[in-house]
Amino acid sequence: MAKAKSVFANLQGFPTEMGAGEIYTDMSPEGKGVDLPASDSDREFKKKWDTEGMSITTDGFTIFVSMDGAVALEEKGGNGGVQAQRTPTTYFKFTIGKTPTYSFYFGPDAPYYNMLGDSINVTSIYIDKKKNEMVINFNEGNIAKIIIKNRKWTMPAFADDAATNGFLKQDGLPGFPDMLVSVAPYNAKTLQSYKAAMADLTKVAQAVKEMNSEGEGIYCWNSESAEAYLSPQSFTFDDALDKEILLPPSFDFDASDALDTSSNYIRFNCVIENASLRTNNYTGLDTEDPSILMTTLQFPGDESLLAPMGTSDEGTEVACGLEAPEGRVLKAIRPVIVGDAVQQVKLEFHDGSFCIFPDSETGLFTATDKETGQELQGRVENLIVADGEWKENHTIEVANRLDRNTNRQLSLESDGKAVTSAIAWRTSKPSALKIIVPTDEGTKLITIPLREA
Repeated sequence: MAKAKSVFANLQGFPTEMGAGEIYTDMSPEGKGVDLPASDSDREFKKKWDTEGMSITTDGFTIFVSMDGAVALEEKGGNGGVQAQRTPTTYFKFTIGKTPTYSFYFGPDAPYYNMLGDSINVTSIYIDKKKNEMVINFNEGNIAKIIIKNRKWTMPAFADDAATNGFLKQDGLPGFPDMLVSVAPYNAKTLQSYKAAMADLTKVAQAVKEMNSEGEGIYCWNSESAEAYLSPQSFTFDDALDKEILLPPSFDFDASDALDTSSNYIRFNCVIENASLRTNNYTGLDTEDPSILMTTLQFPGDESLLAPMGTSDEGTEVACGLEAPEGRVLKAIRPVIVGDAVQQVKLEFHDGSFCIFPDSETGLFTATDKETGQELQGRVENLIVADGEWKENHTIEVANRLDRNTNRQLSLESDGKAVTSAIAWRTSKPSALKIIVPTDEGTKLITIPLREA
């Protein structure tokens, strides 16, 4: 079975003047000036949209769809008996919050015409690349929509065999593709004329000729030729859409200076949204606010206990620096700063691996706890370049973690501070005694295997 042609076309070759076909003289434009569809860009869609459908409801979001004229039919006299191409390739413009329009070329002087009545507006646009489908919804009930699937255009509420709303659905004519036929211009007068013609199919050709004599007519499109023009640039007009649909702009980390770690370090909050993705060393617990799970991480510093998930020097996924000897773990830190905000950070390790976070698509940081083998994962928030001596600040942060993780009901306190020097607990699988002990080099987790008597 041949693969269906994509609904989504390349953004190139748009006409800037009228091509083959005609504009009926009674067609009064709604206005002039038709901008080209949003152009190609170096931005990329998030990978999730390769398999998931996106539903856009943001006012102002615009997509163009083209359909070719039913050339084979018209060349055989199928449009009022005139053996010539009367229907130009047509570009339909769908903007959420507005009435759809169509035009035949692009530019500041290009006229455009209403496709439907003034009161009919686009409410949402659904795009599914995997299913090769797009659905344009209107404010006229659940079936008021245009569906484009595998390049076939259908209009369940607007087009039928009787041209009730001025649109005729013509399927299955021997030797011709399926077609969509519409009156032009779309108004009460032409709708009445066309519906009267459809009451007696033997008189359609004569009725169309009479419409032509008054500067009116019909357009016949090949409804199997629909193409939508979609670019990442279509989403950048709105910050929320940009963030939801697109990956952040790619950064050139090689052009970024390595951080001077003698006076600066990277710090961020790791908000743990899945309680199972935390470790004994990084619990995220806060006895003052148990409603959230969050731990503050910093580099340099936390590479001693964490191996961030990244890419090896061979291009495979790896826990960076997992087996690196102490003192030879982190090689360089390269933050990309736009304005005053840190966008992303690249950690380079002595073993040749590197990690870039937050993840472009998910906004997450993921790492393996070197002592426990557990996975830590959380959303990156408040990513900054902090001033100061990293060792001193890391020591303070480790002490803060221990304090937040301490169950005050099971520890001794002095002046409101826990003074328990160590915390121990027993695990069943495997059977072991675990002890957290503060040392001069930071908090250590000791595991003592137990054997049943």
